[in-house]
Amino acid sequence: MEQDEQNESLQSFLMRLGSDAPAPGGGAAAGVSGALGAALGRMVAELTRGRAKYAAFEADAVAASDALLPLIEQFCQLADADAAAYDGYMAALAMPKGTDKEQAERKAALQRAIHVATDVPCAVMEASQKTVSLLESLYGRSNRTCVGDLAAAAACLRTSAKTAWLNVLANLPYFADWEEAQQLFEKQQAALSELTARCDALYDRIARELAEKL
Repeated sequence: MEQDEQNESLQSFLMRLGSDAPAPGGGAAAGVSGALGAALGRMVAELTRGRAKYAAFEADAVAASDALLPLIEQFCQLADADAAAYDGYMAALAMPKGTDKEQAERKAALQRAIHVATDVPCAVMEASQKTVSLLESLYGRSNRTCVGDLAAAAACLRTSAKTAWLNVLANLPYFADWEEAQQLFEKQQAALSELTARCDALYDRIARELAEKL
């Protein structure tokens, strides 16, 4: 029964994602992709811990599993936060603007909303960085039968970060402070470049390893 409820919840989210509603959208998908990556990484850790064959990796598996659990939760929360940020921006956009005071209040509210909408994908990228570090710690020190799942986790995190980056790019032009926007652009672009390189390196290394068995 619990499994049926979980499937219904997932299906409900996907149906909303695929509807004509503007939210949830790409930002929520970034959070879900990150959650999938973290969950796959934790699965690898859980399939390692407590197994006599991998006793030498027990401490690594326990540490990774414990660290990945809150990251799964954080990604899910960020998926929800992205949809809420969109609603907050639309609410600010709908504020009255008939007087100078109302225009000033609306402008300030829009800036707050656009900053929140930018903070969320930046947090997704930061969580992805933490998760990739844990995946790297598991490679070569975990259950060898699920090494492919570790590569799949890296692929999910790459998608998460690149999708989140698109949301950052979409929001930055609306910053009132152009210098702030430029600094954030440079910081997050560098973070994305490093993150995708690490994800690709782990994925490619595992893919080559699996191909050599053919």
